[in-house]
Amino acid sequence: MQRQQDKITMNVILLAGKILLASGAEVSRIEDTMRRIAICMGYYQSQGYVINVFINFSLSEEHDTRILRINKNITNLSKIYQVNSISRQLTSNKISIDEAYTLLKRVDQSSLSIALWKKVIAAGLISISFLYLQGGSLKELITTLIAGAIGFCIIELLQRKSLTMFIPEFIGSIVLGSIVILGSEFFHVGDRFGPSMIASVMPIVPGVLITTAIQDLFSRHMIMFTAKFLEALVIAFAIGSGIAIAYSIF
Repeated sequence: MQRQQDKITMNVILLAGKILLASGAEVSRIEDTMRRIAICMGYYQSQGYVINVFINFSLSEEHDTRILRINKNITNLSKIYQVNSISRQLTSNKISIDEAYTLLKRVDQSSLSIALWKKVIAAGLISISFLYLQGGSLKELITTLIAGAIGFCIIELLQRKSLTMFIPEFIGSIVLGSIVILGSEFFHVGDRFGPSMIASVMPIVPGVLITTAIQDLFSRHMIMFTAKFLEALVIAFAIGSGIAIAYSIF
C-alpha cells in the first residue's frame, strides 16, 4: 500500500513539474509546487532540483531519485494556471491524489493552443499599439500592422518545423525589416521608420523569457538564470541581425 502511494505521489509531482517547466514557469514556482504536493502527502524530507532541461526529485533519503528530461520549452500560461489550480485543490484536500493525477494527465495531453490566425491578428494589434506609444504617424499604421503580423507568423511557422534557435527569429526579422523599409518608402515616410520598426519587433521580443530569468536570479537559481538569459540574448541578437541585414539590402 505504501509503495503504491509512493508511486502515485511521485508520478503526480513529476508530471506537475514537467508541465510547469515545459510551459515556461520559473524554477522557484516549480520547486515550490512539487514540495507542497510532497508535504501534502506526508513526505516532509523531499528533495528536488530543476534546471531548464530536466527535473531531479526524491521523496526522502530512503526513496529512489527519479530524473525526468524535458525536450522543449514553450510559453503556455494557461497550462501553468491549470497546474497551479490543481495543486492548490490537492493541498487543500479538495481532491484526492488519484484525481489530481487524472487532471494533470488531461492538461498534459491537451494542446491548449491558440489558433495561428488569432496569434497573427494579436501580433498586428500589439505592433500598432506600440506604434502609438512610440509616437508614430498614421502613415506608418498599415506598414506596422502588416510587418508585425507577417514577421510573427513566419517565426511561428518555422518554430513548428523544429528548427534550431536563432534561425526562425533571424529569417522573420529580415522579412519584417524589409516590409517596414519598403512600406516607409511607399507611404513616403522617408528615413523616419524607427517607431514602426521598433513596434513591429515587439511581438517577437522574448519578454516572458527575460522576466522569468530575472525571477530565477532573485531566487538564486543561477544556472537557470544563465540559461534563460543567454537564450534571450541569442534571440535578441537574431532579431537585431535580421533587421541590420534588411537595412543593408534596402
